[in-house]
Amino acid sequence: MLSDILIQLIVFLLPTQLGLHFWPSFARVQGVKVDYLSPTIYAIDLVILSLIILNIVPILRYLKNNLLTVIVFISFVIINIIFSLSPLNSLSWWIHSILYLLFFITLRIKKINWKQVRKPLLISIMVVVAIEIIQLCLQSSLGGIMYYLGERAFSASTSGLGRLNLLGLEVIRPMSIFSHPNSLAGYLLTVFYLFHKKDSKSWYQLIPFLGILLTFSKSATICLALLVFNIRPDILIYLSLLLTFVQPLIPNLTTSWQPVSDRLLYFSYLKKIVAENYLTGTGLGNFIPSLGNFLPGSYLTPSILQPIHNLLYLAMTEIGILGTILVTISLFKKNVRKIILNPQIIGLIGILLFTGAFDHYSWTLPQNKLIFFFALAIMI
Repeated sequence: MLSDILIQLIVFLLPTQLGLHFWPSFARVQGVKVDYLSPTIYAIDLVILSLIILNIVPILRYLKNNLLTVIVFISFVIINIIFSLSPLNSLSWWIHSILYLLFFITLRIKKINWKQVRKPLLISIMVVVAIEIIQLCLQSSLGGIMYYLGERAFSASTSGLGRLNLLGLEVIRPMSIFSHPNSLAGYLLTVFYLFHKKDSKSWYQLIPFLGILLTFSKSATICLALLVFNIRPDILIYLSLLLTFVQPLIPNLTTSWQPVSDRLLYFSYLKKIVAENYLTGTGLGNFIPSLGNFLPGSYLTPSILQPIHNLLYLAMTEIGILGTILVTISLFKKNVRKIILNPQIIGLIGILLFTGAFDHYSWTLPQNKLIFFFALAIMI
């Protein structure tokens, strides 16, 4: 009973990002503080940890039944940390990743069903989109109690925000309680897919649908359109892989469009980073410190010190050839293959890869990682 209550609470809190941030030396690159590298204890982490502790006996039983997989995984984690560019930074990232994996395992053990979590998810999304709409109208954050949901304070004069030109007016793209409009769009896209596949009430889908459009995220909007027109999920994956594979070739072209040129910058350093860390990778969470070793001094700013905007390249860079091989082998395991051949799972993976072809939030931000694990647990 208590586990069910905690699961519903976690589902409601999934979009929040209230947390306690720490700033050790490894959270800086050449002296510059980088948000992505700051170890953080999120409020939702404590609730997830409580759920795991409450179900520790069945979790340990599950891990014992999959002992070989657990041994291989832990062995790789240790190797990835030891040979990482910043072991303490990698350790911090792995702790969070393992916590979220245990959360996924707990959901699978509890065999949660859609009816159990639909209502808290719906209420949560209604709050998120309502905040987004008000931010768009005010062109600023709401402040007050929204801080405790994780809203970041901003106004029309705040630098570094996502903006667009709308009918001659410069408009701040709303991000609700997320750190960026694109992250919000990716989260809402996964929620839309859940409602689209698991519920017959169309107005449930309308809420995340509207929220996605108001983020003005191009990749999420295109993906949304493909979902609405019921494109085959495998085609979505093939398109995502094609877009991913051609991107390293694009830096040979010149462009004056800043959103594109900013993203292409990272590909010019990708080969150098991979060449130095090809076997075990830079270590989880260490793309940015590695990038900082190659950037000229004038580029060492928070706006440039970011992960490469491509999920697959970022993942392969941080886990290396060894991690990539292990992931590939696991995909061919009979039980895993049975799961990923489910059309609904293929669609979920398609969303992950398509948005990941243009951004990194599904690898770097807790809200987007958690909603994916949650959706995966529901879809299986």
